[in-house]
Amino acid sequence: MIANVQAKTTRAALACVTALWLIQAAAAENDPSKVTTEEVRAGGKKACEGGKKFKIAFSHSVSEAAIVKQVRHFADKRASELGCVTVLHDNTQANNLEQQINAVQGWITLGVDAIVVTPIDESALKPFQKQAQAQHIKWLTYLGKMDGSDGFVGFDHAQSGQLIGKAAVDWVKSKKIDRPKALVTTLTGLPSIAPRWTEVEKLFAQAGIEIVSKQDSADQASGLTITETVLKQHPDLSVVIGLNDDAAVGANRAVTVAGISPGQIFIGGQDGSFEGLTAVNQGKAYKASAAILINELGANVVDLALNAVVGSGPSFAYTPTVLASKADQPLLDKLVANYKN
Repeated sequence: MIANVQAKTTRAALACVTALWLIQAAAAENDPSKVTTEEVRAGGKKACEGGKKFKIAFSHSVSEAAIVKQVRHFADKRASELGCVTVLHDNTQANNLEQQINAVQGWITLGVDAIVVTPIDESALKPFQKQAQAQHIKWLTYLGKMDGSDGFVGFDHAQSGQLIGKAAVDWVKSKKIDRPKALVTTLTGLPSIAPRWTEVEKLFAQAGIEIVSKQDSADQASGLTITETVLKQHPDLSVVIGLNDDAAVGANRAVTVAGISPGQIFIGGQDGSFEGLTAVNQGKAYKASAAILINELGANVVDLALNAVVGSGPSFAYTPTVLASKADQPLLDKLVANYKN
């Protein structure tokens, strides 16, 4: 009798533990930030153990960008390491939707195993997502998310905004600047990446840093002209935070041309582009970049796609973002070296 009760109790306990594990696993899948790089890599390796060959197609909306070229390089490198994967790349440039659609159509006809795409226009790509999935081709998105996708290769925009925002706040406090003023660039047309500036806004509000201008800018030309205009209105500007490194590099040029002392202003970017990291390494006005580990990001394109195809591991995950600054020269050197492979 007692043994029967104990057995029932044990089975009930095991059932509870199993149920809890399933709930936690589902939560991890819904929250890419809970997935570790080790879990992603283990799944990709396991997918190749059966001896099957795979074709994974990767379309980025701006394939001409230096950082995208390096992400592709690291995707190809990971595929070579695994030995069971061929990565196909398209030539979509300057957010040309027609180019991207043509590439995706071609891959569906070819019958690749997975398509990883930076969606230029979700509504325009939705029919192709359905067509691909109907043919058992896994559909993953890069940077932006789409409903019903089989995976997500991305990075945490909130983490990025928090890292660069905190670095700026710490710098302002160390300089004991009275009534600090800031320029923050945004890209309101892409609300999915809004934490890149909203997290900065929160931190600045708490620290008493006034944002005197907030404007859309994701390229060097607009970053330059916007900063020039703001500097004329606020020559005592203390901080410039770029939505990305391109906007911040443009701002850095404006500050240099204006003859502002590097010790009087903090410029920070996001993504960890080569030009941004190079500017940080100079140790002047450009103080930091919230840098994505692009070697891991490129590898994730391959491993997350494989995981989606085979079901061998997580297919939704963030790639870590780190703060690149002169305060950690070894890390900064490593990030710069990612562009020299």
